[in-house]
Amino acid sequence: MYENFTELTSGNSVSCALRFLSVLLHLNRQRKTEKTKWALRMKLTFAFLLVTFLQVNAASYAQRVSLNVKHKPIKEVFSLLTKQTGYNFICDAGLVKTLGPVTLNVRKVSLKDVLNQCFSEKTVEILFNDDQTVVIREKNIPIQEKPPTAPIQVTGKVSDEKGLPLPGVSIRTKNTANTVVTDINGNYKILAGGKDDTLVFSYIGFSTYEVPVNEAGIINVTLKEQKNALEEVLVIGYGEQSKKKLSTSISRVESKFIGVQPVSTPGEALAGLASGVQVQSGRGGYPGEAPTIRIRGIGSLGTDSDPLYVVDGYPLQESTQFSLINPADIESIDLLKDAASAAIYGSRAANGVVIVTTKRGKAGKTIFNVSAYTGIQNIAKKVDLLNRDQYIDYAKYATRMRGITYPVVFDTDPQSLPDVDWQDVIFQQAPIADFQISARGGSEKVKYSVSGGYFKQDGTMLGTKYNRYNLRFNLDADLSPKLKLGISMSPSYSQQFRQPAGGQFSEASASETTGARALPSPIHSAVLMPPVVPVYAADGDYAQGYRGLKNAANGVFFQAALYNPLGVLELYKNRLREYRILGNNFLEYEPVKDLKFKTSIGATLNMNDQYAYIPATLANGSAPAASLSTPVITQIYAAEAQSTTLDWLWENTISYHKLLGADHNLSALLLYSLQKYNAKSTSVNGRSGTYTTTLLENPLASSEILGSLAYSQNSFLSFGGRINYDYKGKYIFSGALRQDGSSRFGPNNRFALFPSLSGAWRISQESFMQPLKNVLNELKLRASYGETGNANIGDFTWSNNIIDRNYVFGSQKAYGSAQSGFANYNLTWEKNRQTDFGLEAGFMNDKYSISIDYYSRHTEGMLFQKDLPSIIGYATTFRTNLGRLSNRGFEISGKANFNLGEVKWTVDANVSANRTRVDDLGGPGSLPAQSAIFGWDNVFQVKVGDPLGLMRGYQVQGIFKNTQDLGKYPQWVTGNKVGDWIIKDQNNDGVINEADMAVVGHGFPDFVYGLSSSFQYKNFDVSLIVQGVQGVNVINGNIRHQFGVHNVNTSPTYYNNMFDSQDPDRDVEYPAPLASGVTPLNNLTNKAVSDASFLRIRNLTLGYRLPQSLLKSINMQTVRFYVTGQNLLTFTKYNWYNPETSVTGDSVTRPGVDQGTYPANRVFIFGINVGF
Repeated sequence: MYENFTELTSGNSVSCALRFLSVLLHLNRQRKTEKTKWALRMKLTFAFLLVTFLQVNAASYAQRVSLNVKHKPIKEVFSLLTKQTGYNFICDAGLVKTLGPVTLNVRKVSLKDVLNQCFSEKTVEILFNDDQTVVIREKNIPIQEKPPTAPIQVTGKVSDEKGLPLPGVSIRTKNTANTVVTDINGNYKILAGGKDDTLVFSYIGFSTYEVPVNEAGIINVTLKEQKNALEEVLVIGYGEQSKKKLSTSISRVESKFIGVQPVSTPGEALAGLASGVQVQSGRGGYPGEAPTIRIRGIGSLGTDSDPLYVVDGYPLQESTQFSLINPADIESIDLLKDAASAAIYGSRAANGVVIVTTKRGKAGKTIFNVSAYTGIQNIAKKVDLLNRDQYIDYAKYATRMRGITYPVVFDTDPQSLPDVDWQDVIFQQAPIADFQISARGGSEKVKYSVSGGYFKQDGTMLGTKYNRYNLRFNLDADLSPKLKLGISMSPSYSQQFRQPAGGQFSEASASETTGARALPSPIHSAVLMPPVVPVYAADGDYAQGYRGLKNAANGVFFQAALYNPLGVLELYKNRLREYRILGNNFLEYEPVKDLKFKTSIGATLNMNDQYAYIPATLANGSAPAASLSTPVITQIYAAEAQSTTLDWLWENTISYHKLLGADHNLSALLLYSLQKYNAKSTSVNGRSGTYTTTLLENPLASSEILGSLAYSQNSFLSFGGRINYDYKGKYIFSGALRQDGSSRFGPNNRFALFPSLSGAWRISQESFMQPLKNVLNELKLRASYGETGNANIGDFTWSNNIIDRNYVFGSQKAYGSAQSGFANYNLTWEKNRQTDFGLEAGFMNDKYSISIDYYSRHTEGMLFQKDLPSIIGYATTFRTNLGRLSNRGFEISGKANFNLGEVKWTVDANVSANRTRVDDLGGPGSLPAQSAIFGWDNVFQVKVGDPLGLMRGYQVQGIFKNTQDLGKYPQWVTGNKVGDWIIKDQNNDGVINEADMAVVGHGFPDFVYGLSSSFQYKNFDVSLIVQGVQGVNVINGNIRHQFGVHNVNTSPTYYNNMFDSQDPDRDVEYPAPLASGVTPLNNLTNKAVSDASFLRIRNLTLGYRLPQSLLKSINMQTVRFYVTGQNLLTFTKYNWYNPETSVTGDSVTRPGVDQGTYPANRVFIFGINVGF
């Protein structure tokens, strides 16, 4: 039958078609049942289509190819032939191993002749299949040494380790050399030589697998991926690039390390996983709070240093939108670190680019996946504080030093006083849960992915909570052989319940434009509140530190600033709701081979509203006597704010990829992009003191309502292009150019060019390196230079803006307008110039690999607010370009792969160092000094020539232990006494003042590092993530009121190491309480600066997959159970809640300050993944 079919389809297309049609008509006449004309038309149509397909196939088979290779592995020859012919080659792995390097120089010969020459030393059989595959197998002449066994028909399915079907897998029988290929659903059927035969499964990128037939009629197989680091394909912006042909610096984080972590935002999952990237959770475990992400240091002093986030090709206008992505939807995250890789994004890529690729459908049967986990959270660490008895002893001593009488009950009946651990009062064990469901599948022409998820996290501090709902739909369709369609849609909704956290006092505003009311930070209050103060007073109200324990002769013992933290958490309300939908669609047309036109259009709609309310019963600085029984109505505060943003994007690209001969590989890209952003915000609140009722918990309860309305918009217009070229995959060059125009800049400087150039030399491909290929299989040097820009400023800051203002004229309210800014028509882009040198090496077929980078990054024309003289009258600063900033650093990353039978173990490690220096400030040698917290002034000052982030304070030299010391050392306050600190006189002028402040710390780390590991043994898997930061300091503002103050709690560290006049010679670290009537830490000293270096076990996961034999019985593809611990252990010298804390947020001029910030959480979860 096979021979007749071959004869039937031989010859030219016309004769072939006629013969084939005649056979069909003859068969039709032989049918007993008469067919309709419609059925006949269907047969004819099918016949024409089949004949056309066969002729196209024959044309491909007969096409001429050219090839010039020297000492190339057969796999690379296959790759070159695929590019020229479109055929995919399937060759038995055993046969490939026996072949040596191929040397061949032919021009315009048939594909079959080329293959015969490649396998000239072997007797092979070459089969051209209809599905554009070529099967090459060794001819075997069976020698019958024993009676043959009966053939066995074997069927089954081939899947990957995730349970997904693998189409195109080659299955060969050892005894009979029969070969088949799996279909689109991974199914196969093959005739084996008998029970003694063996099936051999081969698939490019996967390990070859052999299974004895025995008497089994069904054999299902799971192939394991055999990764080669340099065969990895990375997303480079408007395209993809093989890692081995990459000439820029890009890091990738895979989904297996993102989805395994119980985090509320995807940025948290990046910590420790990529070199050159610092992820800092400054607010600890605050639910729904995004971390600060910095790539290669600080890019600017006047704007934020956030990278550009691109999701499925869509550049996000606001970095906060990245936090709304469901981590479970992410397939991979590629981080473009050097300017050459990021330059294609031009004006917004100065701080690097984070490209997020979400999961998409694959050809095959629909695979449903259900994932769920639930667990508990606790604060990772409690602060060590005095208990009741320790505090009473300390308070007695402190009050005696100050001359204040302590409460009599401290002597008469101390046991009658409560012993409250205020940390236990405000912190709780909190639940966390996540549920995800997805369906992915399709055909070769249409692939789809649909997913939905719900995430819920209660905060470990009372009153904090975060909920998020996500949906995502991705579709890829081949509308025709030349036209493709892609659709991505992802709505999300989140709700965050917030509480004051950070600082001594926290703002209670629903909008930046409304007047804020300062609330005491509950965390700060909890660590200061003495343990002898009860949670509730006798009347059932919240107890306050200033009520109850008083001394009539000496005034109030407890200070009024301490308000019950539980009262704040239970009475204050603050809610943020956010809805976002991101859609991005594309059409791609390929008129001729290698040339593609693509147009994309998308939009992002973001709506949020915030509500804040302080009731009349909440005691705070504005209403110290307010309580449940005595509300102060006039001190109510209510505010609401809403904002809506809409931005849309239209991008068009033309891409061309061509293999010129056998050695030259060229690709090019042209780009046109237009993006527009519109925003509207409204806010309303009542004027303080005008509230008249408690029945309405909103601004309508005020007799005088204040409001604001604001509109804003900006647009970007861009043109760009990129060229990639390589010669034999050995010499690699890439260049890009983008021109951006933005309405954010003055009319004189709206447009700017951002070029880049990079090159690489794969030394390992040189002939002189071939003797080392088994040891050093890859060695590449690369270098790049590029320019990028920064446009992270407000809209229309270059122009004079007129705003409406209300003011009082006489006794009447008047309305008017005022100019709010100072025009700068020359305002232009902030330019970032970066040079990068890199080395990559792979050993023993990439069993071990290493990458090393050194970079130098310079920012010029920083977008900065410059002070104006007060004579201007209406503005104090204006936006301009000034100054220079530089970053230099290195990165090292390495990977090791161990495949030991059933054991598969992968280890990735990275370390990075960066130094940021201020080179110029446009004239002055420094900027005005800034405080760390209230009371600690002149701590941070940006100076030309200094590293950024230096902390300045007084250095403690010792303690005045006697009167002789008082005369020997200069005093830092009038009337220093024995027991006070001795401050070092830095300039030896005999006076202690600001001139004696020295560098006492640094808010940015010397280096950061990380380690990730995945381990598999049979059905068990273990993953580990470690994060580390070294050489960084934190100013512990929590202790400012703790050391030496009688009416607040303190730590045992101070309690056991303070100066005692009864034992003056004892070696202690801290001064006596209030020896001079002032707090010893009224000014920052080095004693309040701590080493905040840490090593953290970020994540540890243990999983187990049910065996395939059991899954078959329950009709499941995969079932996996796992347990995870997040933030299990932190090794650090810092003795407060979280060493990576930052009460100043992502400030680059005031880094590393802690005061009342949210603790880090330790999380334990149990989860399940089910696929069917």
